[in-house]
Amino acid sequence: MFQELIEKAFLEDCIDEDITTIASIPEELEAVGKLIVKSSGVIAGLKFIPQIFHARDPKVLAELHASDGDFCEKGACLGTFVGPARVLLSVERTALNLLQHLSGIATLTALCVEKTRGTHCKIFDTRKTLPGYRELQKYAVRIGGGTNHRKHLADQILIKNNHLFLVPLPESIRRTKECFPNQKIEIEVESMEDLTIALDLGVDAVLLDNMSVEKVRECVEFTKGRAFLEASGGIRLETIEEYAKTGVDGISIGALTHSARALDIAFRIRPKL
Repeated sequence: MFQELIEKAFLEDCIDEDITTIASIPEELEAVGKLIVKSSGVIAGLKFIPQIFHARDPKVLAELHASDGDFCEKGACLGTFVGPARVLLSVERTALNLLQHLSGIATLTALCVEKTRGTHCKIFDTRKTLPGYRELQKYAVRIGGGTNHRKHLADQILIKNNHLFLVPLPESIRRTKECFPNQKIEIEVESMEDLTIALDLGVDAVLLDNMSVEKVRECVEFTKGRAFLEASGGIRLETIEEYAKTGVDGISIGALTHSARALDIAFRIRPKL
């Protein structure tokens, strides 16, 4: 699957028709490229970078100086790549796009996880991912210390608001249990009344949607461990700690994958001496 993504990225970037590099760089010129961190953060996706260069030219020499999961300070060298200058130049953007994006996700996730230190609360991702990149983005969340929520629609039952707008809560749960009696059920609620109904019907987990810290705390106290409680909706880095201290079991954050700021990483190429 990853090889297919690389090939699609190469086609998208027309690396066989890099007219700037073809015109300005001699075919025989050898070069050295170094991945340099320009802003501190958690690295994710570095282990895939040699594969990207080797997909273009298997003879490129790749040496990694860090590992996924490492926190690297500004100025750190993550890896060194030696090979034809044309190859390094044409692959540069594909490699950086992946590494910067995944490292940004891992860095944001690590910041969120740090906010929950001292509690039992887990930080979850969501399905708000780029088409074709879900597996990689969820990998970056794990590298940052987070926990993957359901991977796809067949992975876990989660009855959300749009389901309930079509079929009311009690009926949705009844139908679900009849259809998939051995599957755990999570249901999204927005009020204490709905939480009460869900608990009485024996659901396994409840998603507390767009609730204030005070409301989440009230739900935790009312539930008394009868179901796994997950808070979600509008929870920011600045408010995660307050939510985690309510005693909620998990917090899901779509921003981990759809809004993480890319980590600033450069690829500096020089002639091979």
